[in-house]
Amino acid sequence: MTKILFPTDFSKTANNAFLYALHLANALNFEIKLVSIHSSLTKHLEIIEENFNSHIEGLIKLAKDNGLEHVKIESSMIIGDLLLTILEIIDRNDIDFVVMGTNGENSFDKKLFGSNTVNVINNSPVPVLAVPSNVHYKKERNFAYATLFNEKENHAIQEMLRFTTRNDTTLKIVHVENKLLTQDMLATKEYWENNYQGIQILIENSEDVETGLINFCRRNKIDVLGITHRELSFLKRFFSTNHSNQLIQIGDIAIVVFKEP
Repeated sequence: MTKILFPTDFSKTANNAFLYALHLANALNFEIKLVSIHSSLTKHLEIIEENFNSHIEGLIKLAKDNGLEHVKIESSMIIGDLLLTILEIIDRNDIDFVVMGTNGENSFDKKLFGSNTVNVINNSPVPVLAVPSNVHYKKERNFAYATLFNEKENHAIQEMLRFTTRNDTTLKIVHVENKLLTQDMLATKEYWENNYQGIQILIENSEDVETGLINFCRRNKIDVLGITHRELSFLKRFFSTNHSNQLIQIGDIAIVVFKEP
C-alpha cells in the first residue's frame, strides 16, 4: 500500500502536523510510515524504547480521538543523517507524500520551514506538505494552487485535485499577473478548463506577485496552498520579512511543494 512518510521529533509542532498526515492518509487510503531520525547514537539513546513507545501511544490516542484509529501506522527509530535517511526511505518504499511540521516563524530560511524541512523540500522526489505549528486541522478547508499556466504543472494540479475531490471542495487555481497572458499560457488555461472538473481559475491582477498572492490567500481564506518547486525563489520572497506585517494571516497556511517533472 502507498505510504505517507512522517518524520517526527514528537514535538508539539510535529504532533500538530501528524493530524494532517492522519487525515491525508484516511482520504487517500494510505498508510503512515512514522520515523524518528537521530543523527547520533547519543541522541538516539536519549529516547529510550520505553519513551518512544509512550510517544507512539500518544499519537495512536490522537488518531482514536479523531476517529482515525483505522489508519495503519508503522513506526521506527533510525540513526542517520535526516535528509539522506528520508531520501533512502522514499527510494526503498512506496512513498507518495512527505508530511512535516514547521515552527511557523516569519522567515523562510531556517525559521518558517526550518532548515530540515527546506532541505527535504529541495531534494524530495515526492510532494512535501509543510504544516506550520499554528495551522490546526479543520474539516472545512480552502485549497489553492499558484500557477504560471505551464503545462508541466499538470501533475501538480492532478495531485491537488486528489485533496479537493475527497473534501468536496473546489480547487482555486490562481495566477498573479498585470500583463496579458501569452498564447501558450492561454492554451494551458483552456486545457485545464476543458479537462479538469472541480477547479476555478482566477487571475489576480497585481504588479507585485508576492503581494497579489498574499491578498488572494487572505481574501479567499486559503488553508492549503500548492506551489511547484521551481518557484522556491518566489516562495522565499513570499515569506520574507518584507511581508512580516502580513504574515499574521499567511502563517496560517499549509504549503504543498511539488517537484517539477
